[in-house]
Amino acid sequence: MPAPGVAAAARCGASILAPRRVRRLVQLVRSASASGEVEMDTAAEREKETYLESASRPSRFQESQWGPEDVCTVLLEAMRVQWSHGYPHTPRGYPRTTHGFHEYPAGMQAAAADRILDVLPGDSLLDPFTGGGTSLVVGMTKGRRTVGIDVSPLAAFVATHRTWRPGVGAEEETFEWMRHTAARVVDGLDDAAKAVRDEDEDAKAAKESESEKGSAEGDDGTHGVREGAKKGGGVPRAWRAARRSLASALDDPTAPQPPSPGLGGSTPAGALWFCLSVALQRSQKGRGKKKRGYKNQRQRTKKDFEVAIETGAAIEAEVECALSFQKCVDEYCDRVGELCEHTPGSTPAPVIVNGDVRSVSEAVLDGSVTSALTSPPYPGVYDYLSFARKVRAGSGAALVDGPVGDGSSGGAGSYSQETTDDAKRHGALRYFATAVPDDRNWPTDWNSGEFGSRRELRQDPRAFKDVWQEDQRAWLGVVSRALVPGGRAAVMIGDGANVDTRLSTIDAGAVVGLSHVASVSMALTHDMADGGVWNAARREHLVLLEKTA
Repeated sequence: MPAPGVAAAARCGASILAPRRVRRLVQLVRSASASGEVEMDTAAEREKETYLESASRPSRFQESQWGPEDVCTVLLEAMRVQWSHGYPHTPRGYPRTTHGFHEYPAGMQAAAADRILDVLPGDSLLDPFTGGGTSLVVGMTKGRRTVGIDVSPLAAFVATHRTWRPGVGAEEETFEWMRHTAARVVDGLDDAAKAVRDEDEDAKAAKESESEKGSAEGDDGTHGVREGAKKGGGVPRAWRAARRSLASALDDPTAPQPPSPGLGGSTPAGALWFCLSVALQRSQKGRGKKKRGYKNQRQRTKKDFEVAIETGAAIEAEVECALSFQKCVDEYCDRVGELCEHTPGSTPAPVIVNGDVRSVSEAVLDGSVTSALTSPPYPGVYDYLSFARKVRAGSGAALVDGPVGDGSSGGAGSYSQETTDDAKRHGALRYFATAVPDDRNWPTDWNSGEFGSRRELRQDPRAFKDVWQEDQRAWLGVVSRALVPGGRAAVMIGDGANVDTRLSTIDAGAVVGLSHVASVSMALTHDMADGGVWNAARREHLVLLEKTA
């Protein structure tokens, strides 16, 4: 049987694991190391050793390489960092900045992306599957012009706010305004809680009235019910007061005006909505797990709400939610501040496009990109749009019909390809303005454009491999047209649906003018007693391509 710690480390690669599970798996591999299952130096030596020094040695995984030795060395070190440290946490000694702020499924290890940039020359960087924006953040810290594309609205939302920065010289003013607004959210919680409960009572009365009217008319009682967003949109009851208080704080004309929009596809007000989404997501980590005292706690909360209706004050659970939001704002300000420290002031704001890379506007990709770094979907493994809908539903119904707070647009970092008024909204408003539907009929951009998904594999398993290869040629063709002659593209990808994605990427690249420079693979397999091979972890590859003249 394989060492459990070793298998755990392998699964810490670009896999769709929750951060808590990744931490547990890293603990397992450390435990395995201590027990002798993995050869390691003494604790004192490990303490002094950097993550790159550790990655310079061959790992205990099966490593394969094709291409020049010097290039393969860099690629192998990057993969060792990826498999050893997982995602989203960064290894000791590497700047954390905004990496991992707001959970997003799968992802490239930031330190691994940093190492890969050593074989990607130039002053610009493209990520056609940007996800949470890891490669964009790393590129920004190197002073590069960055462009990110992703079909998932959630990915665009997260990447926009991980790469957003206050204006140069306005950092402290912006952070102070954000912290001050978060404190006002806590202070205004009683009024917000009362407003929410009044709305609930009005909605309940209106529903009863419509039901009585429908019964009198002989219909099914649904007459006059508004379609579209659900009340609360799936948000836990205790969080609705904090959401209302934030909206009120941003709309208050007597409050201090927000600073300039900053650099990127959002604004200080949009960043606050982003922090609310992060705080809400964190609070639901253990939701659904019945702990000791679970029923008593629910009964107490119910009684608290009944008392609150009479007194008009916020209950303890609502106060805790608001304080969690305030804490999240403090952390975000600190981490964006760290990003500002590591990013040259002259670095332009990233351009983040929410759309299908295969049909992206040529105005965004004009053939001047010097390098690309990405991790595309693994064939038949994940459903990213399904995850995006789940997270959006948990963040609440549509909150706004127009700009909140300062009403500023995203400027150079706006991530919509459209030219409508809706496209002028900054990242948070475009995301939150999507109504959570009652009947699962989401807007088109929340349902289409994803390729290589598990859903697609289930729909037509026989045709999946051919369709996958066609899609590979399509997106790599866009990358090829975006690159300058001699530009390079690094692709980190894993196998799935019986597809060897290393060969698939190389073959598709050759068709669109991208020649193979070097590639490496990492795997964890074990020989079985019956002569078979057991794959303890998904095989992953890092392929380096170059555009021919």
